Amino acid sequence: MNKIDFLIGGKKLVVNNKISSQPQGQGPVPAPAGKRRFSIGCIAGVIAVVVILILIIIAVSVIFGGRNNMVTKETEVEKAWAQVQNVYQRRLDLVPNLAESAKAYMKLEKDIFEAIASARAGIQSAENPSQLESATSEVNSLIRDIKVVVEDTPELKASDVVRDLMTQLEGTENRIAVERMRYNEAVQDYNRYIRLFPNNFVAGLFGFTAKEFFEAEPGAETAPSIDLEIE
Repeated sequence: MNKIDFLIGGKKLVVNNKISSQPQGQGPVPAPAGKRRFSIGCIAGVIAVVVILILIIIAVSVIFGGRNNMVTKETEVEKAWAQVQNVYQRRLDLVPNLAESAKAYMKLEKDIFEAIASARAGIQSAENPSQLESATSEVNSLIRDIKVVVEDTPELKASDVVRDLMTQLEGTENRIAVERMRYNEAVQDYNRYIRLFPNNFVAGLFGFTAKEFFEAEPGAETAPSIDLEIE
């Protein structure tokens, strides 16, 4: 420590002058190696936490975004299924009058109203195409028999009531074919989505499973028709 004396205005001013021992021309003294390692470790830790948070956000987005899409697609399948049930019920509405018109020309082995009531309950409770087909098999057989009787009986073909009922039946069966096709399209879209990666893991996590298709019936490529022309 050096003392420098100045004489200012007749008064003596003493200034302490601290002389640095650091050589001129050199930079600041570097931090100890331990501190440098600690600083680098902190930065690496922060980066790791940020990366983990980003991965968690991505995973949550994939999981819940995929689940929401599955719910939406499953809802579309359910809506299509409800339409299928509606048109099957509509066809049942036509059967009693058709059977009443044709009963004089055919033998009904079972009470038609009992069969229709059973079919209605089965359609309402059916959860897939197999159950629906099973519930309506007896009525389907009856409708086929009625068609045959009408085709072979000029008196029935000449009846305006029967002709109108058969026209409605044909339109309803066309509608059934359309709604079955739409249901299959919705099922195909849903099934394909839950099988894609990583949706298949999300589907397994939340219990989404593949839906059943309607199987194509023989002759389904052509619309049903009934010849009501009197020969």
